[in-house]
Amino acid sequence: MASPMSPSMSHPIVSVLVRTVAANLNAIVAFARATWKARRHRREVTRLLAFEDHVLADIGLTRGDVAACLASSPLEDPSTRLRILAVERRAGRRAQALEHAARSVPTSIRSRLSV
Repeated sequence: MASPMSPSMSHPIVSVLVRTVAANLNAIVAFARATWKARRHRREVTRLLAFEDHVLADIGLTRGDVAACLASSPLEDPSTRLRILAVERRAGRRAQALEHAARSVPTSIRSRLSV
């Protein structure tokens, strides 16, 4: 009978340990990379506060958007939320422009178009 640590039993145990350590190491490296990236993006987003309001408006943001995203957790990437806000704001402006254009079409033409 083999002992629990005999050479025939140690190979599966070592294999499992190596896979576990590798998986944990990969998770630690991924976390470190994400944290480093979030810090770098946070510095870049902070630079947006130096822009004038009309420049921020040109890219679809407000000073409040930037400040709110910087108020999140230091481990979160604020640029992701800013990108979402800018896209949502542009989509809203497009929808308003289309709605305004639809209202400016005379009723007689609008009734013919909807048929």
